[in-house]
Amino acid sequence: MRGWIGLLVGILALALLAGCGPRRSAQSEPRNAGEALASQVKVRVVEAKSGRLTISRTTGATLAPARESQVGATAAGKVLSVLVEEGSRVAAGQVVLRLDPENAQTALRNAEIALEQARVNLARAERSTAGSLAPLQASLESALANLRAAEQRYQEGKQLFAAGAIAQVELVGLEATYNQAKAAADNARENLARAQRASQEDLALLRLQVRQAENQLAQAKRALADTEVRAPFAGVVAEVYVNPGEFVAAGQRVFRLADTRRLEARFRLPPEDAAALPLGSLLNLSYGEQTYTARLIRSSQVPGTDRLVELTAQVEGSPPLGVSVQVRYTLTLAEGILLPAGALRTEGRTTFVYLVQGERAVRTPVRVVGDSGAQVVVEGVRAGAQVVFPVPSSLSDGDRVEVVR
Repeated sequence: MRGWIGLLVGILALALLAGCGPRRSAQSEPRNAGEALASQVKVRVVEAKSGRLTISRTTGATLAPARESQVGATAAGKVLSVLVEEGSRVAAGQVVLRLDPENAQTALRNAEIALEQARVNLARAERSTAGSLAPLQASLESALANLRAAEQRYQEGKQLFAAGAIAQVELVGLEATYNQAKAAADNARENLARAQRASQEDLALLRLQVRQAENQLAQAKRALADTEVRAPFAGVVAEVYVNPGEFVAAGQRVFRLADTRRLEARFRLPPEDAAALPLGSLLNLSYGEQTYTARLIRSSQVPGTDRLVELTAQVEGSPPLGVSVQVRYTLTLAEGILLPAGALRTEGRTTFVYLVQGERAVRTPVRVVGDSGAQVVVEGVRAGAQVVFPVPSSLSDGDRVEVVR
């Protein structure tokens, strides 16, 4: 009996299996199609574009005049008065302060007297020389006249002696008279020449004394002018170091003058940033709510060193002098294919992105050549490529994707 029951159960089970088989095969196809649709990953993409990757940075800078001078006293003395206040604008050559001129004025008067005395001495010597040379000149002219007469008589005597009209002794007398007249003329000429030389030497010395007195007078005038300390160029008196009644030495600084028409911003940058800013680069300066433009004009960078580089930029406009400002500058990090930094994935030492090609995500290795934090420049991707961004965490190489806008 039990055998029959087992046989009936087996037949019933086979019948059930035969009846259910076709129905399960008919239901399998729609379930597989749903799984295929569910396996497509929805992604967004960005287009890879060529461009320049830049970054803006800021640093502090101090404004200073392009031209500044510590003006010193040109003479020693007591400060008599300060004619301008700190912050006042002055013209070139304007008197800023005066020193007590009493000593300089006394020296000037003495120099004027010394010059007048030297000129009087020279004039007197010139008159004396003319008076002393006149008799000697007359003696010479008289001796020369006697010489000419004696020579004429001697020449006539020689002719008469040759004709036998006079004796030998008479000719000898005429010759002696001629020689005496010649000696007298030579002596008169020497006396005049000696007197002239002496007079010329005396006059030359006196003329030197006149020139020396003139130089001393000019020096005294300069010393008096030096009691007025003037601005060497137009600008603003930024600071005065002395007060009336104080004594100053020659060369001691008395005020600071600044030409505020041209201001410079001075700041320091790391060597790599300084190297990326060529001379002539435009910078933006911010002070409060105002923005000014500046142009880089100087750099103290020394190749091969890692110390901060001092840079100077010429400011356009008139910001307040001496304040601290913020300098904003832009650096070019790289040029090439620009992508969002979030499009990159890293696995080990490999950096890659996902490109959409057809309906598949294709893992593509790239090399980063510039990184600003938010954007990167890469090699390995062509312009126009569709790059997945943002990247779903479940995305893998070869996955079917659907691009959504």
